[in-house]
Amino acid sequence: MRWFKVAAVATGVLVAFFVVSALMGYIIWGAMAALVVAVIVLAVKARSANRVSWEEPEREIREPRYSQPPRQKAPDVEDELARLKREMGH
Repeated sequence: MRWFKVAAVATGVLVAFFVVSALMGYIIWGAMAALVVAVIVLAVKARSANRVSWEEPEREIREPRYSQPPRQKAPDVEDELARLKREMGH
């Protein structure tokens, strides 16, 4: 009878081990599924906010290209002085 009790306890421990390991497996699968769902939700949010551009890979941050405005001809000092004298009546 004593060996029967030992065998029953050993069987109970073995069954408990299998149950706990199966539950841990389900918990791990659930955690991985939650992680995948979170990544998908964040990707959709980023895409809708135009933070991530999947279609336009060439749209990168580059140095701004400043075009130089066309240079105006600097007025000749002598011409400007002559104009001022004409306007003042000299």
